Amino acid sequence: MKLLDRCVDKCFDLVYPPRCVFCDALLAEGEQYFCRSCGEQISVAEGSDAVRPGTYVDRCVAPLYYEGIVRTSFLDYKFHEKTWRASVYAALLEPYVKEAFPDADTVAWAPLSRRSQRDRGYDQSALIARALAKRLELPCARLLDKVRHTGQQSRLSLPEERRANVLGAYAVHQGAAVRGRRILLVDDVITTGSTMEECGRVLTAAGAEAVHGAAIAQAGRGGGAPDAPEDGAEPQQ
Repeated sequence: MKLLDRCVDKCFDLVYPPRCVFCDALLAEGEQYFCRSCGEQISVAEGSDAVRPGTYVDRCVAPLYYEGIVRTSFLDYKFHEKTWRASVYAALLEPYVKEAFPDADTVAWAPLSRRSQRDRGYDQSALIARALAKRLELPCARLLDKVRHTGQQSRLSLPEERRANVLGAYAVHQGAAVRGRRILLVDDVITTGSTMEECGRVLTAAGAEAVHGAAIAQAGRGGGAPDAPEDGAEPQQ
C-alpha cells in the first residue's frame, strides 16, 4: 500500500508540481514544503515553546508562530480555497506530533459550525486532521459537532471572554465512540486555547482517556497576535 501511495504521489507531482505552502512559488530541487526564501522568514517555536500546557487538553503542540507569511498563508487557505495546503501543513506537523504524543490512537478535529462550513465549502481543520491521520496511519473520526454558532474569537481580547464565547458550543457527534480513546485533537491556529480546551472538556466528559492537541500555528511570542478569523467571516483589510 505504501508503494502504491508513493507512486500516486509521484504522478501527482508530475501533474501538479510541488509549490511553496507560503508563497506558491514552484519548489526548486532540494526544497521541501516551502522555498528557501520563505524558510528564512517563518518564525518557528523551538523546544518547549512549541508545546503549550492545558487542562482538558493535556498539551498542545504548535510549531509555527501566527505572524507574517504564516498568517497570510493561513488566510489564503481558509478563505481563498487553497485546500491543497492542508496536506503540507500536516507534513510539517507530523514530526512534532510523533514526538509529543506517541500514544494517540485516534485523530479528530475542532469542527466549524454548519453555517460556516456551508459558507466556506470545507472545514479547514478537518482537512488537516485527515491528512495528518493518513501520515500517522491512525483512524480519523468526527467526534464533535459545533452545535452553536459563535462570534469570532479574534474580536474578543480577554481570555475569559473567549472561554465564555465557546462554552457549550460543542457536543459529541451522535454515535461517536469516545470512551477510552487517546485522542489527538487538531485545530489550525491556537491563541488562548479556549476552543481547544472546550472541545477537550466535552471529550473528557464523554470518557476519553486522554486528549492531546495539535495546531499548525500559535499566537505570537508576545501573546498578542490575533487569532485567525473564525466561522466564515473573512477579515476586513
